[in-house]
Amino acid sequence: MSIVSVNHLVFRYREKGEDVLKDLSFEVEPGEFVAVLGHNGSGKSTLAKMFNGILCPTSGSVIVDGLDVSSEESVSELRKTVGMVFQNPDNQLVSTIVEEDVAFSLENQGVPYEEMRRRVDEAIAAVGMSEYATHATHKLSGGQKQRVAIAGVIVSEPKLLVLDEPTAMLDPQGRKEVMEIVRKLNASGITVLMITHYMDEAAQADRILVINNGEILLDGSPHYVFQNGGLLKSVGLDVPQSTELMFMLRKEGLRVPLSVLTVEECFHVLEDVLAGRVEQDG
Repeated sequence: MSIVSVNHLVFRYREKGEDVLKDLSFEVEPGEFVAVLGHNGSGKSTLAKMFNGILCPTSGSVIVDGLDVSSEESVSELRKTVGMVFQNPDNQLVSTIVEEDVAFSLENQGVPYEEMRRRVDEAIAAVGMSEYATHATHKLSGGQKQRVAIAGVIVSEPKLLVLDEPTAMLDPQGRKEVMEIVRKLNASGITVLMITHYMDEAAQADRILVINNGEILLDGSPHYVFQNGGLLKSVGLDVPQSTELMFMLRKEGLRVPLSVLTVEECFHVLEDVLAGRVEQDG
């Protein structure tokens, strides 16, 4: 059974009077890591806000773990089922001390102290921040703050983690730290749906959804999606650097695969090129 089921979803902001999301339908299976790509204004962030009821469909439906996001009766359970992480960690941190910030949602839920202590410690450990548990949040780096923000979400033990461009405001090291945590959480069984504009991050997902003008343009594995480099570029998107190099070699007449995503895959292809094991056109 799918953990997310989106059926003929349409969303329209009243003030704009036009559909931002247009008849979207897709499903996400438990344990999947799905990346969502799209240029600014494509509707991807609007979609992210659907999953825990921040926004509700104009028509169609969004069902998460059997809960209809449009139902008022589902809101409290939905917020426990879906964890949301946004771009700016400073907007998500509510306490001055790391462990107090992570405990905040559990305190509001009235969770007994011993259970709360266990869950807070586990969440902080899961994001690699145990040694900073008693540190001041304002003294942390951007990447560390985002990791604390993620801990503050997973402490509620959500089944679905939705991240809306969580690395957009981070430096390369911070981006790397956060992506390592996201992959680790996904490996532990948490379903991940991540909005991103970094192609190398999307390449780490199990599956990519490409949204353009409120509609699904591509849906498939990273290898499938990034082979459509021309189509992606026509809608203002790019491909990973390793894939781009393969396109360049193809233009030079070398019959290299276009499904290359990682540095390691690229290295092996270049080895074959230099050893003369790759055919040339003509």
